[in-house]
Amino acid sequence: MARRKRAGGHGYSLLLKDSVIYGAGRALQKFLVALLLPLYTAFLSQADYGILGMVVTVTTFLDVFVTLGFDVAFSRFYFDDRSEAARRRVITNVFYVSTVYPFLLLGTAAVLMPRIAPLLLGKEYNAGDWRYFVVGLTTLFFSNLNDVPFTLFRLEHRPWTFTAYTLARIVVQIPLSVLFVAVFHWGPMGVLLANLFTAAGMQTSLLPTYIRRVDWRLHWDLMKPMLGFAVPALFTGISFYWLKLSDRYFLLHYQDKAVVGLYTVAYSLSQPLYLTLMAFRMAWPQWHYAKLHDPVRHKQMVARSATYFLALNALMLVAMGAFLPWIVHTFLNQRFWSIGPTTFVLALSVVVYAVYFVFWVGCNVAKKNRMIPVFFLIGSAVNIGLNFLLVPRYGMYAAAWTTVAGFAILAVTVYFYSERWYPIPYEWGRLLKLTLATVLTLAVVWGLARALGQDVAMPYDELVLTTLAQVPALLVFPLVLWATGFFTPGEKDMLARLLHRAGRPAEAVGVAGAGAPTRAGDREHELSREDEDAEEEALEMEKEADVDFLEGPTTTTVT
Repeated sequence: MARRKRAGGHGYSLLLKDSVIYGAGRALQKFLVALLLPLYTAFLSQADYGILGMVVTVTTFLDVFVTLGFDVAFSRFYFDDRSEAARRRVITNVFYVSTVYPFLLLGTAAVLMPRIAPLLLGKEYNAGDWRYFVVGLTTLFFSNLNDVPFTLFRLEHRPWTFTAYTLARIVVQIPLSVLFVAVFHWGPMGVLLANLFTAAGMQTSLLPTYIRRVDWRLHWDLMKPMLGFAVPALFTGISFYWLKLSDRYFLLHYQDKAVVGLYTVAYSLSQPLYLTLMAFRMAWPQWHYAKLHDPVRHKQMVARSATYFLALNALMLVAMGAFLPWIVHTFLNQRFWSIGPTTFVLALSVVVYAVYFVFWVGCNVAKKNRMIPVFFLIGSAVNIGLNFLLVPRYGMYAAAWTTVAGFAILAVTVYFYSERWYPIPYEWGRLLKLTLATVLTLAVVWGLARALGQDVAMPYDELVLTTLAQVPALLVFPLVLWATGFFTPGEKDMLARLLHRAGRPAEAVGVAGAGAPTRAGDREHELSREDEDAEEEALEMEKEADVDFLEGPTTTTVT
């Protein structure tokens, strides 16, 4: 039988499909956690949020040392040899690095925490606060170990299993949080214990999925090259930590624990954009790496998909700008209503980080990542310097803007470095039009809000009406894109077909499409095979701790 011809085109539907699969569970998880915000802000004070924010900051920092960059090595060495024996050697080494070493490191930190915690919290320390950190460290041990099977699910292209366990986590996490916080009134300790019990329970259920593949022998001949590959990622992780989370220390030192609490809640509200980024990161690498054998086409795929991804980010940022006062008023206790502007700036920082992510692909393709830690250090140094200058006077709003500045520097430096090794023809004209549409839409939305006298503290019914009045202003976004020629002729045709199909009766659509499934199904099947093969080519990966005290340490994400 003749070999079936691979489908043409870039297969953007495949990228969307995998992004949706990986992102759906996290989206539901984030949504349900967001529903707990009214509960948490009613039962927890700003100072309570502050202590939780500091626990997250400390555990996230230690997570960099706990993982030791082995998430990167795991993904790289897993594909060196397809034999099951070789893969068991890799899994065994990762298992030991995820158990023995973290037990010693975190155990030592837990023993010393009664002495360390007063130094971390300074004048804000209260007797017994060290216990919060010990619970956080214990949770970190289990969540780090949970990363082993979750990484295997991705490497073996099992997104549905990945999502099923992610959803199972919700079933345990949410009820425990409500029970411990609202019923038992355990305050921040209730949040942390709910995280701990969930992480430990997840490891119990995940253990059978991978433990049979551990051969219990430490393979030193393999450990050395794995360490050599992993350790550089450690320095990147440290730099990323300072760039993303060091502002909590400045807020605690120059402001107080309550301000850290406000900032932590603002960070949580900015997560919808971060969720989009994480879903894209899990689906994008294997999708575009599949075309590395055709550099011209590969570069076109990267450039076009980057435009689509950043357009989605811009649209979400515009929507957040319009609905944020209503979101804050609806989901948060009145004590937290002041965080709206800070939340928006933090959301903007996620978009800027997304820009860095799409620029970073050139370094990965060329396997030239040695300078990435240096770029992170530069961005972190600027971020820390600005925090020293601005946080004492402007508080958490300044901290959010310094994060934007740090990520912007990272994006610029990585872009020029990537272009040196693997230049990609990004669609700069379209990206500029996208930026223009975003700025103009936000200007119209905020101008209308100002004209209507909108304020987060106004009566709820009036806030709803003023928010609804802003909705038509969101049409400025697509209108500017259309007027500036953002859409290609092919995209216009596709939009026209979608609008035409949307206006037809459901039965007509079904009949008209009856003859098409065979070819479409073949195309999807072939792209899926290609997607699985591409896992072997996704050798350069990064892991970032996705830790939110409302959820607890979650499975990490690799790109």
